[in-house]
Amino acid sequence: MTLQKYIRTVLSLIRKVIFLVILLSLTGLKVDKAYSQDTSSKKVTFQLQQTWLKTLRKQPESQLPFTEISGLIVDKTLHIGKSSIKAAWNELNRSDQLIKYDTLAYFQLYPGQMFVHGVYTTDKGRAFHSIIGWKKSESWVKVFEATAPKSDVSENSKTEIGLLRSSWELYSNQHRPDLIARNVFSANGRYFYRGVEYRGMDIAEAYGYMRDKSYSIDLTPQKVIQVNDQLVYEIGVYDTGGKGLYFLLWAREGEEWKLLLDFNF
Repeated sequence: MTLQKYIRTVLSLIRKVIFLVILLSLTGLKVDKAYSQDTSSKKVTFQLQQTWLKTLRKQPESQLPFTEISGLIVDKTLHIGKSSIKAAWNELNRSDQLIKYDTLAYFQLYPGQMFVHGVYTTDKGRAFHSIIGWKKSESWVKVFEATAPKSDVSENSKTEIGLLRSSWELYSNQHRPDLIARNVFSANGRYFYRGVEYRGMDIAEAYGYMRDKSYSIDLTPQKVIQVNDQLVYEIGVYDTGGKGLYFLLWAREGEEWKLLLDFNF
């Protein structure tokens, strides 16, 4: 290759790089290492899930990949701790035996924790949406899971839920967690955090950090799943100066939607 041809090739590459940078800036795309996903974590947790499901069918009394501070919410009922969770799964599996699990999406910001959206299929052909919160200390365990039967939806409630989410953000940034507890949460609402269940105005106390005048938060939903006419699952990213993943469970109460459960790592 002649020197002149080499220079033309280099200049062409530089122009392409500049064009790509401009294109990315115009489209608002950016590379964020915090959003990279750990492929090995996906493989390990998927295998754990498949092994657990097989064991659940054949040996319902075997150990589950939960801890004493894990939570499982089936429909609208929250179960905390290994024994309660095991009983709930065994009861569900007696009426609708789970025979298959398929992963639909992974959500991970940092190593050692992630949400997984998947679907269980039963021997009767029914489908159950599932959101699993996986966390790794020495090994991967389920610190949280939500599951409920999937059914046809007669109306889209995402707009109404978006307004409620905005109210949650507004009250939080006004340093009024009491208004979140009163106006956004259901009367049966819970905040589930590290094995502890907060209800009613105890939620406002658990949210007490919001009273700090320097506090602010931004919620960005990543996936909103209309499970059925009564339940909506939401996975998103919160930003308080540092980012993390959150899960919200919205439930219909009469003609209104309310926040039934808030969980984060």
